[in-house]
Amino acid sequence: MCRRRVVSTVEREHVFPPLMERHYPIVDGRIQTRSLEAHIVDHCNLTCVECCSLSPLLPPWTADPASLFEDLVRAARVVKPRVFKLVGGEPTLHPDLVAILRGVRATGIAPKISVTTNGLLLGRLPDAFWEEVDALTISLYPKPRLGAALVTHIEAQATRFNVALNWKTQTQFVRMTRDPVSHDVAETQAVYHDCWLRERCHLIRDGIFYTCTRPPHMQTLHRGANDFTHDGIPLHDGDSLVDELHAYLMRETALQACFHCRGGSASMEPHRMMRHAEVQAEKARFE
Repeated sequence: MCRRRVVSTVEREHVFPPLMERHYPIVDGRIQTRSLEAHIVDHCNLTCVECCSLSPLLPPWTADPASLFEDLVRAARVVKPRVFKLVGGEPTLHPDLVAILRGVRATGIAPKISVTTNGLLLGRLPDAFWEEVDALTISLYPKPRLGAALVTHIEAQATRFNVALNWKTQTQFVRMTRDPVSHDVAETQAVYHDCWLRERCHLIRDGIFYTCTRPPHMQTLHRGANDFTHDGIPLHDGDSLVDELHAYLMRETALQACFHCRGGSASMEPHRMMRHAEVQAEKARFE
């Protein structure tokens, strides 16, 4: 029997760049935030240009459910997001996706659990997946398009299991990656100040809380040549974590990753898939 939930099915209007929401009150010892996410796979079944997660350039990787659970237990002591998001890469490629969803819910990290996906593999997922998820954000790209039969299946399953659907048209991508890296401190500071990613894309990865998704993915991409782990706050069991995390969220000093990034409000370019040769050439730059 499916779990009963009260879920809005109203399709949201996407405003770009998103409105700033840089306010983090502490209530009952937990920092109130808009969202928190975990990227549970780095790889993807698509090769979108300027993917904000750098997925086409990263090696295959899947999150360990037990390790993620431990991280979220620590985080749940000090932060309370309105929604917890499972992202990728393409999260539906994770072989233990249902176990991860159940583990996330058991931590009590957030009242709503969402999965962000391109939707192409949703037709293969069991009812157990639909039972555990509260909402889906489905990115709609010009190519490849979701077939009519798959869309019908998704809508039917969402209705059956009371899952909110957020269809998100993606015809453009933000051109965020800097090449070459910037050495202009003042300019980079301005990028950080105006960037919406730092408040809407909070991420937990390998025991570290990041205000933005870019540092951990750059850490993987750069293969240790640059250390971006200091852009985050290590999770621990001490009483000081809530104050450390709050100060970190309110900081006005740019991250190391910002020198490699133009920020979430950079110029846009049309969405397209990178060809194999282009992906290989980009990967070779970091080998």
